[in-house]
Amino acid sequence: MSEVLGLLRAILHVHRLRRRFPESCIHIGAYADSDSVLGAHAVLFEGARLVRSRISKYSYVQSMSRINHADIGPFCSIAGEVIIGLGAHPTNMVSSSPVFYDPSQPLPHFFVNKRLFSEPHPKTIVGADVWIGQRAMLKAGVSIGVGAVIGAGSVVTKDVPPYTIAAGNPCRPIRLRFSEEMCMQLLDSRWWELDEERLAELSVVFSDPGKFLEMIKKKTVMSALA
Repeated sequence: MSEVLGLLRAILHVHRLRRRFPESCIHIGAYADSDSVLGAHAVLFEGARLVRSRISKYSYVQSMSRINHADIGPFCSIAGEVIIGLGAHPTNMVSSSPVFYDPSQPLPHFFVNKRLFSEPHPKTIVGADVWIGQRAMLKAGVSIGVGAVIGAGSVVTKDVPPYTIAAGNPCRPIRLRFSEEMCMQLLDSRWWELDEERLAELSVVFSDPGKFLEMIKKKTVMSALA
């Protein structure tokens, strides 16, 4: 009976989310609290969980990933079992247990009646077009630059620059995806902010970054002259 009730609650929750975000795709078993926001064509797969987070347009979160107090840019690909927003505990107090410093936690008993440790979950920022691999973990408060790639199983404790492939525990930069000049040009293009009609025109050259930049520059010049 409890399993049936749990399934009914999950279906009801997703039904409410679909009414809130009619342009998004939300699978049964996904969860987003009242402080979270989904952009157009964003996707939450089964078991994905959002708390105080924003998922921008065309980004998806695969099954069993957990995102806490984060801002996810557009066109991001977040694999399964990823954790974004790992909380912190104080290390300069006698105890690291929340019962001594944060009565807002979902615990049965506390020895204090007010929070003594500031913001255990600072906001995590993930830029546009970021790919985060399976079971990666991101510490709360880090910033992942536009176009970066985080390898599967990585533990990210520091910021990752734009268009950087990074991996490991702790996560470290491996290389840039393109030349420094091309990375800067892609950043300057801000293509992820273009409307859908423009993106549809450009999509034929997305497989070739050089041609893409040539085409976007040409269209920018033509628009300026029009």
